[in-house]
Amino acid sequence: MNDSEASKEVRVTALPSGLVVISERLPYIRSVSLGVSFLTGGRDDPAAQAGIAHMIEHMVFRGTDKKDVIAINIAAESHGAELNAFTDKETTCFHARFPGDQFAPVVELLTETVSGPAFRAGELAKEKEVIAEEIRSSSEDPDTAATNLLFRALYGDTGMGRYIVGTLDSTAGLSDTNLRDYYSCWYGPGCGLAAAVGDVEHEHLVAALASLLPGREACRPPQRSVAVVPPPQVLVETRSELSQVHICLAKPGLTYADPRRHALAVLNMAWGGGVSSRLFQRLREQEALVYSVGSFAEQYSDSGLLGVFLVTDHRKLERCLAVLREELARLRQERLSDEEFERARNMTKSSVLLSLESPSTRMMRLTRAWQLLGRVVSVDETVAAYNRLTRADVEALLAELLADDFTYCGAVGPLSGEAVQEALAA
Repeated sequence: MNDSEASKEVRVTALPSGLVVISERLPYIRSVSLGVSFLTGGRDDPAAQAGIAHMIEHMVFRGTDKKDVIAINIAAESHGAELNAFTDKETTCFHARFPGDQFAPVVELLTETVSGPAFRAGELAKEKEVIAEEIRSSSEDPDTAATNLLFRALYGDTGMGRYIVGTLDSTAGLSDTNLRDYYSCWYGPGCGLAAAVGDVEHEHLVAALASLLPGREACRPPQRSVAVVPPPQVLVETRSELSQVHICLAKPGLTYADPRRHALAVLNMAWGGGVSSRLFQRLREQEALVYSVGSFAEQYSDSGLLGVFLVTDHRKLERCLAVLREELARLRQERLSDEEFERARNMTKSSVLLSLESPSTRMMRLTRAWQLLGRVVSVDETVAAYNRLTRADVEALLAELLADDFTYCGAVGPLSGEAVQEALAA
């Protein structure tokens, strides 16, 4: 079965509760990847409760009224299932991967777990310690810290700018009552989506999920403030014990729904997304200034960004940034050659197609498209969008997004904020 045939196996049902159920049957796969997602993420946390969505993500698997955390884990592994969850800026997802012949017991377990987390005070106390270690680990990792600073620079002290995991103080102040109230408000079928890919029959999936989140039909997604980008700023965390500077630079980009997102993906690939990209070739291969360098694009419901990251010896930072500006100026002046455009487009399409070999990736893809676009986006549609792209499409986006230098910055290293500012301005 090719992807054109597989895309016909995608089915969608909206339950009376408001829960949307999507399935993609892949007969050649003997496993199932199932995710239950909600349109509630880190950006929706109240400022005084930063990290509550992430805490809920952890606590849902810490037990129900009938099963404690050990019983849940034993039940999952008894059926060969892997349970996990994640929280990002705009969603929280609880997911499982399991053999297709274990469909009934695993879906029942996931449904029970998501429908009735107990949020026991004793378990919360233990999970606070676990998350405190996660916060310390993230804060001490210079790459993560630089990325967090970049989001703070780009979005300020808002839900989009704050760390998804929260802070030691904000998570320590959360109570079991806070979690129950927040979960009952924002984690209901009206803002929920269940997607399964693999050895799954749609009718069986719909029937199995009919009892998910009973009595919570009135729940709707939270009302979000529109992401507002403040004036450019540079945020630096000075760490004298480091020898390298970890730096992230960015500028506002496109939303996920912007039809030019495919052109942005190709531009990103040509600029710094692959080993043949301009940034990698110049900064690493030609001048040996860095080990790690690249570009990235993030897209959300109402905002986005295009960024660059690099890690270098602090004595080389000024030279790295000078080369970055040179390459940006050269990109504006020379644009992309036909060969460069075709290579970047082929690599971008390839990354999409290769990722489809993972049922979990396919599940996440279906989920994100429905949550941010309100519809299923087939693989054929995505490939056709890339095939229609022209070099002029990408260059028009280049003229819009990269008309000037990167102005938002997060950096961690042995340099002061003034030193980083000087290197950026040199």
